[in-house]
Amino acid sequence: MATQIDRRFKLALVLLLPIAFVAILYYGSFRVDSVLPIYGERYVAPNSTDTIYHKVGEFFLTDQKGNVFTHDTVKGKIRVTNFFFARCKGVCPKMNGNLATAVYEKFKYSPNIVFVSHTVDPNHDDPKVLNTYANNMAAEYKHWYFVTGDYKDIAEVQNQYLLPKADGSSTDQIAHSQHIILVDKEDRIRGSYDGLDYAKMKKLEEDIKLLLQEYKPKQ
Repeated sequence: MATQIDRRFKLALVLLLPIAFVAILYYGSFRVDSVLPIYGERYVAPNSTDTIYHKVGEFFLTDQKGNVFTHDTVKGKIRVTNFFFARCKGVCPKMNGNLATAVYEKFKYSPNIVFVSHTVDPNHDDPKVLNTYANNMAAEYKHWYFVTGDYKDIAEVQNQYLLPKADGSSTDQIAHSQHIILVDKEDRIRGSYDGLDYAKMKKLEEDIKLLLQEYKPKQ
């Protein structure tokens, strides 16, 4: 009886080992292929062989509570960011609505993630207007910031996010993109997603999960 069981066990091993091997190869390659890209031009650092990637630089803006909003406010956090204006009746409500339902609701209490929406209509969108907009979005302060500033400062930030170029010299609304930008803790851009496409927002959700994995301690 024992010999018969041993034979069955060995047969099971013979059948299962190839399947396990293929599964390891498949899921191993999946994890490698799932590493998020780093956007922007890159170059070799002077006197080094290290590659330097494009990074979103410093900024000095004001949030919906009238508080100063700088790089230090979001330092060490993954950023989900976009550009909009409160009076927008077309693209912005759908873009921010998709972002809220598909992404913000999933990660709003994560200590590693912060959402930032920049107005491109600062003459109208002062902190009071932005605070009302945030409340209407059910966006909780310090989890989702709505920020304003001078035209030139907003234009510079928009350029750093590799969105349509703006020089900040116009008194009209700065042209803005409907794309949502994913930025890692090192200020590198890791993804760009069409905010009008709900499927792309679900892709953003999955990419955030992948990015969070990068910051887990190595086993």
